[in-house]
Amino acid sequence: MDPQTVERQIELPAPPGTVWQALTRGEELSAWFGARVELDPRPGGTATFRFSDGRQRDARVEVFDPQRQLLLRWLPFERRVDGATAVPAGHMRFVLEPRGDHTLLAVTETLFSEERVMTSAGPRRGHRYD
Repeated sequence: MDPQTVERQIELPAPPGTVWQALTRGEELSAWFGARVELDPRPGGTATFRFSDGRQRDARVEVFDPQRQLLLRWLPFERRVDGATAVPAGHMRFVLEPRGDHTLLAVTETLFSEERVMTSAGPRRGHRYD
């Protein structure tokens, strides 16, 4: 199965520095992501997304190019109140492009098929991550 990809672009009335802060400060990212976000903004840093229904999804910072690009790799499982379950791994890429005093923000989220998750990321069916 091919990866599932969603791409969006928006021109924001703010310079790249302001947009970058909104992407790399957990409290600001939380405001529009729909989850409480804790982010260690550096290459290899971690991110935790806690949703109001009790789900938690973790990610790792793979690309950190200030005011240009941020790539978060979703880890291939999700914690729930009743344990953990395998979900498609993937990544979320944010690319900023200056447009005068505005910024074009491109967001691409790619989720990989479960088959790829099981073979490349390692989790096995029925394995619990607590």
